[in-house]
Amino acid sequence: MKPFVTVLLLLSGITQVVAQHKPPIIRTKTNSLILYVNNERGNFNGINELPNTFQHSFGIEPETVPLQLVSEQDSVSLTLRQGQQTVIRVIRQAKGDTITASFTAHKLVKAAVFSDAYKKENQNKTIIQIPEVYELVNVVFALTDYGKTEAIYKGTDYYRAVMDHFSPHRNHPAVRTIDSLLKQSDGNYYPLKMDAYAYQFAGDTIQKGAVYDRVSWGEVNELAPYIKLLDDFSKKAGFRRFYQQHADYYKSLVADYQKNVDVSSMKSWLEKQFPRTQYAAIKVIFTPLVGWNQSANQFEDNGFKEAQAHVNFPFVNNKLKEMPAPLVKADRMMIAFTEINHTYLNPEADRYNKEIVLAYKELSDWITPGKPSANYNNPLSCFEEYMNYGLVTLFYADVFGKDDFEKIKAGLENNMVTNRGFKRFREFDQELLRLYQTRQPGQTVADLYPAIIAWVARQ
Repeated sequence: MKPFVTVLLLLSGITQVVAQHKPPIIRTKTNSLILYVNNERGNFNGINELPNTFQHSFGIEPETVPLQLVSEQDSVSLTLRQGQQTVIRVIRQAKGDTITASFTAHKLVKAAVFSDAYKKENQNKTIIQIPEVYELVNVVFALTDYGKTEAIYKGTDYYRAVMDHFSPHRNHPAVRTIDSLLKQSDGNYYPLKMDAYAYQFAGDTIQKGAVYDRVSWGEVNELAPYIKLLDDFSKKAGFRRFYQQHADYYKSLVADYQKNVDVSSMKSWLEKQFPRTQYAAIKVIFTPLVGWNQSANQFEDNGFKEAQAHVNFPFVNNKLKEMPAPLVKADRMMIAFTEINHTYLNPEADRYNKEIVLAYKELSDWITPGKPSANYNNPLSCFEEYMNYGLVTLFYADVFGKDDFEKIKAGLENNMVTNRGFKRFREFDQELLRLYQTRQPGQTVADLYPAIIAWVARQ
């Protein structure tokens, strides 16, 4: 799972920063910090790979906004002002040195613009889609070397049709270019895929839609430089004709998703349990070509909030076919739920950031080196991932019968501890469930945060 909002500082034009009187200092033993820009959270990754002096500009809408950086030990609060430098120092305890960071701000282009007409059309809706340009980009992914990995799902007749139709075009410049980007970094996959959702076809030409400037987490649309190449690939490979020929297949997957994954019930449960966080619309965007990569983002404009989950389709494989129907349903619902719920649980966790940092006395007691849990190497992200799957348990306790639920819960806990390496998840999960099932009338999951954080602190 990709973090809900990730800010990766792409450093270019590095210069000497302007000194300021006694810049604030933050210490960290890890390779990342949590940052808040105007109270919106992101991850400041790769601290230990940065040069000793660097600068970065954030896009903001007002002239000034608050900037906060949080480590596992400290927090620093600053003010970002357009055109003015703000300097901090970061003590990198893992490297035994100190770096100087200079932050400034520029006018932000909104990620999404929700017109009154858009609001009216999408209010209170749960939308499931396989968008056309989005599918085009995933077809290109399938033709790259990255497409040979399990990141592309290959167990369908549709995949074979894609390869039969498009393989003659695998040397097109669009494919070679995207392939080179993915070879530079697997992390390029997420923004290229998500930002495709900002585009649509006008006739046979790809153009930016009226709603989104970008859909991934940065300040620019990462796919924009390659649109002309994709446009040429689409025309020469006959993509639009292929997409139209498979329209019934796409519709069948969307109908299956609506019936068996039931995102609407997830939204209702989450909004009841997190009353401070409400979304006017939720979109689930997928393609039958995605193997396992999921991500999420949220957007707000003109008094309208929208959450998006970018997921793979939950195909029923041979192993699942042998399982009882409730367990199959639980398995198929989990991908969407564990992405969507981050857009609810994370804002609530932000309210208790200081308490969470103090509660996790030693992160090595909670995560395992060499396993997926090691990616959650600061207290806040660690707590949120424990809560992420803890919420699965609570939701499933309300959805499934007792016997089925116990089987689902045991499998979930075993996967989290054994496969993902979250050492204390079984105890955490059982305590959270106890708190939920013994809560007072009117209490919500959000109300249980202080109690579960206090439990973590006692361990």
